Amino acid sequence: MKLWKKYKDSLILNDKLFLAEELKAIEVSTLPQWSKPYWEFIKDWISDDEYLTVHTSGSTGKAKGLQIHKDVFTASALNTGKFLNLEKGDKALLCLPGNYIAGKMMIVRAFVLGLNLHWQKPGSLPNIDSKYVFAAMTPMQVQKLIESNKKSIDFIDKLIIGGAPVNSFILENLADVKSKVFETYGMTETVSHIALKSLNGMDKSEFFTLLPGIEIDIDKRNCLIVSSKHLMLGNLISNDIVQLKNKKQFKWLGRYDNIINSGGIKLIPEQIENKLKAILKSEFFIFGIEDKLLSTVPALAIESTVQTPGIEFHQVLDKYEIPKKIYYLDRFIRTKSGKIKRKETINQILIGNH
Repeated sequence: MKLWKKYKDSLILNDKLFLAEELKAIEVSTLPQWSKPYWEFIKDWISDDEYLTVHTSGSTGKAKGLQIHKDVFTASALNTGKFLNLEKGDKALLCLPGNYIAGKMMIVRAFVLGLNLHWQKPGSLPNIDSKYVFAAMTPMQVQKLIESNKKSIDFIDKLIIGGAPVNSFILENLADVKSKVFETYGMTETVSHIALKSLNGMDKSEFFTLLPGIEIDIDKRNCLIVSSKHLMLGNLISNDIVQLKNKKQFKWLGRYDNIINSGGIKLIPEQIENKLKAILKSEFFIFGIEDKLLSTVPALAIESTVQTPGIEFHQVLDKYEIPKKIYYLDRFIRTKSGKIKRKETINQILIGNH
């Protein structure tokens, strides 16, 4: 028997136990629009099909569909449960859209781990109306919670944040929350995260720690290679530049496809961005533009309708990291899940300035 078949017979939803036959009988067309992706995925999960189709985000290229075996989803859920010590009956909050892998995985975890899943209409500001053992959110949702009612985060025992890097504002504000908060690392091919990084408390770290059953290495570019028997992965080569601490921990440095070669000096935009978070509050990113002398130099794109005069780059950047040009754009181009599409946004900037 396939592993996933052990975890398709029942689901605890909003304190009520539903058996598979009851779930199959739900008429999705009569339900609120926001909940339909959840129910459609539930029906896909309890069906006899062994594979599910998931889509990449499209943030680093054209979005594509992947067929992934349900055993991979199951193994991923078991991994997360083991790492975070989640137990049957633990109350979990689903406030992510059901169209994307993060929302789908919350449903899989509820099936596989026996979590008591409570869902709500997805939005930028989750409604934390009671205590939860476990929840998953995007950085934007966490930031909105901090800005509106930071103490509400304390109602969540264990919170994972994924989908985009966590900014300095969030990090600073998580220092004194009671929740145990983690940033996730993963990609669509790995079905959700394969590593977690503690963002607060005694275990706070710059390094991601691998979940059980994951093996890593690096290639000649210092890009991460992921292998995992139970995730059906054999040497998956990423474009993520990392620093290995040991066989179980690594630090994410940036994307290889974003590297700027400036007169022979290789600059990683994400590392420059990390430094700039201390002095810039708007959304922004670093990218390379042509230069007659150095071939390529860093430039700064800022998402704002108002220009910021006199940015003191020298306070946080080395001289060769300082942007040679600043571009302002009212709105960056993003995926449906909110990730910045760098290439498309850069093209829009450059076209508009020629």
